[in-house]
Amino acid sequence: MRVLLAPHGSRGDVQPMLALAHALRDRGHVAAFVAPSNFVAWIQAHGFEAEPNGIDVEAVLQAAGADLHSLRWQMRHLAELTATLFEAVARASARADLIVGAGVQLASASVAEWRNVPCANVVFCPCAVPSAGAPPPPIKIQTLPRWVNRLLWDVSGPAVSWGLRSHINRGRAALGLRGIDQVLTHLAGDRTLVAVDRDLGPLGDDATEKAVATDAWILDEQDVALDPRVDAFLRVDPAPVYVGFGSMVAKRVPALAATTIAAVRAVGRAAIVAGGWAGLDQHLTPADDILIAGALPHAKVFPRVSAVIHHGGAGTTTAAARAGAPQVILPHILDQYYWGHRIAQLGLGPPAMPADLVTADILTDRIDAAVADPAIRRRAAPLAPAIRARNGAPAAVDELERLAATGAPSA
Repeated sequence: MRVLLAPHGSRGDVQPMLALAHALRDRGHVAAFVAPSNFVAWIQAHGFEAEPNGIDVEAVLQAAGADLHSLRWQMRHLAELTATLFEAVARASARADLIVGAGVQLASASVAEWRNVPCANVVFCPCAVPSAGAPPPPIKIQTLPRWVNRLLWDVSGPAVSWGLRSHINRGRAALGLRGIDQVLTHLAGDRTLVAVDRDLGPLGDDATEKAVATDAWILDEQDVALDPRVDAFLRVDPAPVYVGFGSMVAKRVPALAATTIAAVRAVGRAAIVAGGWAGLDQHLTPADDILIAGALPHAKVFPRVSAVIHHGGAGTTTAAARAGAPQVILPHILDQYYWGHRIAQLGLGPPAMPADLVTADILTDRIDAAVADPAIRRRAAPLAPAIRARNGAPAAVDELERLAATGAPSA
């Protein structure tokens, strides 16, 4: 079958889909992409067809006035985004037998209905599936009673529908489709694939039957060369601390960068810093104990550091757990609060601290616990091999094959 993969978001939304594409190709299927423009060359380098969806996500988030924490900015962006995604996915789907959306993909279910083919939606955190086990992603507090979590989901469904329905229905009208009322139900497609490791983030026991957990989808990074200077820096004793916030563009990047480095130095460690979209490298000066790098292959770096300080993205959290590295999570938005809570709950790191509340003293205590508390190492070390042995991409292909066999179009 020919499968159109339509992720939209950061690298954390695209990289697992690349892992899925490889698994599809290994099974004899054809995988093609419509993806953010800034990832197209990377996807093509893996040997897959890829069309740009017309949006450079990195440029959008770094543009003047962009603010992920502002509801007004979010709604304005989503209005523009939805129309662009409908046009791009509709154009790219001409030969698709199945469409798989991921991230902030608001058009794939509608386009699949228009094409009369099945559709799957991919999420990378169990908190993206309605359940009493966790509140909706925008909720920062992760210790609420189960009944409150469920109530919040019941309330958020109509709120999401109110905010997005008109934008989606305009795209549907352009395709000659009738309007929808329940946005969350619609976006879930015919199947929701939960690409999350079973130990790190189990799916709620009351989740919808449409949701299927597959374990995380892992892209093989073994062929990615490690910069010699990075390799040399990782040989220092004691091992350095990794610092990186992925695609997060924080409000106070200079202060966050300075605070993090001060805290790392306070515990007597060096830091290897991944600049990321936040541009940490623009606010730090290289030194004997600070190495600033670009994108780093997590699978090769994380096993060699004493701790990983990060934003709590699903991919980074999984990579650190696979490496057995203690984690210090500074969540910025959405599911990152879930992952911060979950890592502390599993004993793989100290309690998370929201990025906008971090102080050098608090972060120093967190890092000291991560690198010095033997209990964290004792919990992380035995769990790592089990997580490392699992790759859910082949199981996801099984689910997509079953979905395609039903011939059930999205509705």
